Amino acid sequence: MRFASCLISLSAAASFLEEKADGSCPPVQTVKEFDLDKYISARWYVHQQAVTQYLPQEQNFCVYAEYTKKKSFWGYSVAVHNHAQEADGTVHDSGDKICAYQTEPSTDPAKLAVAPCFLPKFTAGPYWVLEYDDAEGYALISGGQPKTETPAGCKNGDGKNNSGLWIFTRKAERDENLVTKVRELAKKQGFDLSVLNDVDQSKCNYSGGSVTI
Repeated sequence: MRFASCLISLSAAASFLEEKADGSCPPVQTVKEFDLDKYISARWYVHQQAVTQYLPQEQNFCVYAEYTKKKSFWGYSVAVHNHAQEADGTVHDSGDKICAYQTEPSTDPAKLAVAPCFLPKFTAGPYWVLEYDDAEGYALISGGQPKTETPAGCKNGDGKNNSGLWIFTRKAERDENLVTKVRELAKKQGFDLSVLNDVDQSKCNYSGGSVTI
């Protein structure tokens, strides 16, 4: 819900367990009136994101995420398809290997968790929708509660779980005013905005469902 997750071995599953917040960062707020069906109804394009182990800065090209409902052996309810490219067009695509589920569907429906589909749900890392407006076409996603305090705010890690921060919009074409608006919402939630890097969507060809750069 975390924007992405890379394949890992079963022996590394323990690293996916969520850490407890140390209390130095104020708790972030998720979207309370959250409609998952509407949220996953169309593709999201990433315009800014923080570096994580599975999304290094060199892959900040043509990044998008799309979601569909599914049922799985481990009880996941959402299929996650993530796509990213490098400047030379090298593709990094998750295919059908990533899954998600709502961790608190009744009380906090905007809190999801994501993991490779072959791993049990307890290994999944947080994907929280903190800000979302379907009419304006934007979303702010965090890899859970930020725990590291900096002079400019708070930030998540840069590994697998409990990592990442993303600004989504429904359109590949960048709307600078909309990106700025979501950045301000992130700042109000206490985030250090220096972790956010631009994603280049300017040379991506999404026609016919394919992506070229």
